[in-house]
Amino acid sequence: MGRIACVSGRFACARVADVNEFTLGGVFLVGVFMLGAAVGSFLNVVIFRLPHKLSLVRPGSRCPSCETPIRVWHNVPIVSWLVLRGRCASCGVEISPRYPLVELVMALLSVGLFHGFSQGLLTTDVVQASTFFSDVVMPYALYLIFVAALVAVTFIDLDWFIIPDAISLPGIPLGICVAAVAGPAIGIDVWDALIGAAVGAGVIVTLILVYGWIRGREGMGGGDWKLLAMIGAWLGWQALPFVLLMSSLQGIVFVLLLGRNFAVDALPPEPGVEEMADEMADEMADAETSEVAEGVGQLAIPFGPFLSLAAIELLYFGPEIDDLLARLLEFGP
Repeated sequence: MGRIACVSGRFACARVADVNEFTLGGVFLVGVFMLGAAVGSFLNVVIFRLPHKLSLVRPGSRCPSCETPIRVWHNVPIVSWLVLRGRCASCGVEISPRYPLVELVMALLSVGLFHGFSQGLLTTDVVQASTFFSDVVMPYALYLIFVAALVAVTFIDLDWFIIPDAISLPGIPLGICVAAVAGPAIGIDVWDALIGAAVGAGVIVTLILVYGWIRGREGMGGGDWKLLAMIGAWLGWQALPFVLLMSSLQGIVFVLLLGRNFAVDALPPEPGVEEMADEMADEMADAETSEVAEGVGQLAIPFGPFLSLAAIELLYFGPEIDDLLARLLEFGP
């Protein structure tokens, strides 16, 4: 009986330990999910205001229709939109589902990023390790900034066909600094970042010049080379071949599937205050009708989302991508 009781006691202790480990991992995942959703809520402000050169701080969040300030309890990421059924609590106007979508996307990306750096569900031993902060927390927090910047760029480029310099240009030196302190977590160092920034910018600038010389018109926007330089700074020069290849392939597939539902004949006017937009309306309308594209090759396509998507794919699935490429390049049995 004593031996059975002893065994039973060990089993009970093991079960308690397993529950505690599961609870610890769950707490961390819930925490990073909420943090990601909060970052996504801020990104909604960035996506709307930054192209219009508006303050990201003042005024506070408000309904885009009645301009009533949004109460704190009506501004909980994802949840508030669901509770209010996608409508303003004051005037009842419909609020775009893109707001909770951005929050959910950032929440899931945050969980995936943390899970990747922690290499699975956290255990007490991992959390108590002396390298937990340097190997998990710090890389996660820093690269979450990078992911958030890519998400913001994606939606701004989809809306306005522009990549704000306010995101890409500061992102280049910041990425180099991050590579110096957290780059080893993804296998790069500061020299990889420096070369990545230079080569990323140079490749796109070269493509722009060559395309312009051959076709007599601009083939890519000026924001693309700054974005690829930023990606190179954060992920190193080793990431650039994959990012360029996959962004091009995914962009081509997307355009072939959606055609003019995604690409446009002419670029939209740059965002600005309503008075400027009203003054430019007639002029821009004439320009759009005079520059109708004759084929897919002449359609205007936002390339920033595809560069961002490829960078995120590599950051999250780098080892799996390496294994897949190794298998594809394998010859023989």
